[in-house]
Amino acid sequence: MPKIKVRNLPLVLPIPTVLAGAVVDGKPNYSAIGNCGIINFAPPVIYISSIKSHYTNRGIRENGVFSVNLPSVDLVREVDYCGLVSGSKTDKSGLFATFYGATEKAPLIVECPVNLACRVSKTVEVYNMDVFFGEVVEVYVNEDCLTDGQPDPAKIRPLVYGLDNIYRDVGAVVGKGYSAGKALFPGGNREDTAPAG
Repeated sequence: MPKIKVRNLPLVLPIPTVLAGAVVDGKPNYSAIGNCGIINFAPPVIYISSIKSHYTNRGIRENGVFSVNLPSVDLVREVDYCGLVSGSKTDKSGLFATFYGATEKAPLIVECPVNLACRVSKTVEVYNMDVFFGEVVEVYVNEDCLTDGQPDPAKIRPLVYGLDNIYRDVGAVVGKGYSAGKALFPGGNREDTAPAG
């Protein structure tokens, strides 16, 4: 199949859609973020990247903590709203029910099936963005979103985004990690299942 060259985009899809939370001026505020990812597993570190002028950034810088809340597809309107309005002009504190864990200034959203409370370990400025690296301090998952004690994406139904400005649901299971690729080894199996670099 021929390749077509398109304009330069950070074409890593799908984009996770999360609600980053911070306390600003004494109230919880949430920002819709598409720039979020894993940095490390042990210790668990993630990042969010947000335009420097965003209101939520102020709370993250002041308090040194933030939350990452994974919304389900059922929250598409609320998520989009959080991306359309700024907390500097619109009070979003009443949009969700909020709870707090050990990091008392990282507001967590009750309606989101997964919540991560993070402590800022480093902040990097990249062009017009603040990139916040956060060590995950606590994780909460709705009990009905677990299968055999593990978070189940099919039950969580995380909201993902595309560069076409369309929100989507995650797709069907197509294989199991550290297992599907074994079919390509001679004999169709290999005992060594450690991740390669």
